[in-house]
Amino acid sequence: MRFDNRKISKSLIFILDLIFVFGLVVSFNIYYDIFNENIKILSENNILIMILILTLGTLCTLLIILDLRRILKTLLEENPFILKNVKLLNKIAIECFIISGCYVVNILLNLKQYSYKFLDVSSTIIHTDTEPLIFFLAGIFILVLSVVFKEAINYKEDSDNTI
Repeated sequence: MRFDNRKISKSLIFILDLIFVFGLVVSFNIYYDIFNENIKILSENNILIMILILTLGTLCTLLIILDLRRILKTLLEENPFILKNVKLLNKIAIECFIISGCYVVNILLNLKQYSYKFLDVSSTIIHTDTEPLIFFLAGIFILVLSVVFKEAINYKEDSDNTI
């Protein structure tokens, strides 16, 4: 079975576009709720820090989507093994680490108010608070992927030079 890379890339770009628009709408609603309905819930001391980490995490998430689109466009151009993609992968990894850090700061700031549970199993739902770990591991995975891309570029250049 052969995959049509162009069709897959175009589909993924479309999905990322939908996620980006949905993310903007959700982000707008979250900020609207914070400033119009839930401002009293946040303590006076933490409100600026909470808004800062929310904004930083949201921004990084949206930037990851845009960076993934750029990488997919190089697939459409049939030239994914370029230094620009290595830099984009490194940037995505850093954004994942920043998001992970935002989660950790949020957990530490709210430990007194809310109970942090790595895994919570009840009769109706299984809930995990593993986002910091997930984003940290994603960042590591993406860093490894960027090294693989860099090596592929080196092999490609060596191959081009021998011909």
